Amino acid sequence: MKQTEQLWDQKATDWAERSEMMWTQGSRKTIIPFLKSVITAGKMLDLGCGDGAACRLLADSFDMTGLDLSEEMIRIARDKSPALDFVVGTGEALPFADDAFDAVLAVNSLEWSMRPLTVLQEIERVAPIVIISLLGPTAAPRQLAYRRLYGEEVAMGNTMMPWELLQLAKERGWTLLDEAVIQKEGAVMTGHRLLDQAHAFSCLFAFQTTAVRER
Repeated sequence: MKQTEQLWDQKATDWAERSEMMWTQGSRKTIIPFLKSVITAGKMLDLGCGDGAACRLLADSFDMTGLDLSEEMIRIARDKSPALDFVVGTGEALPFADDAFDAVLAVNSLEWSMRPLTVLQEIERVAPIVIISLLGPTAAPRQLAYRRLYGEEVAMGNTMMPWELLQLAKERGWTLLDEAVIQKEGAVMTGHRLLDQAHAFSCLFAFQTTAVRER
């Protein structure tokens, strides 16, 4: 976890320069429309918020809180959006009360946790709805996991695949509300779920967690 924190502290300035473009024109441009097809208002946690770009873009519809493990990312987020709430923390131990939110947004953040099941348990503790974007196997950031093959600790040690997330969610008793593929440039969609996941840049999933049924 320390390596991941250090990596994102180092990347914070460069990421902040590009993040809004990614959300409005780049690889993340379909995420907010996907999210709003599932939920349109309420209290939302952005898990792995980076410099807070998604929080700013969603603040007109949602009461946003951003959380990131990088102190430098949170510093930048607070500088950019002083009116919004940003917290340093990790998905494995969310510093929020049970049922604190109406939804969680987790965009390419599960990949950085060595305990993804713990993150899912924390998500269902705090919210009844979650929107997850999980990197596909061919996405360039996956290269950060390579040195694990030498037995080294790496920043991205979790190589969970989209089908594995679906299986974990099923075993947690979650209900899949919707899913979509963010196509990798040059990929041709086949209509076959596993094939399309295999060459996707990332996959989007909307789940109803067990929190809904327990309330």
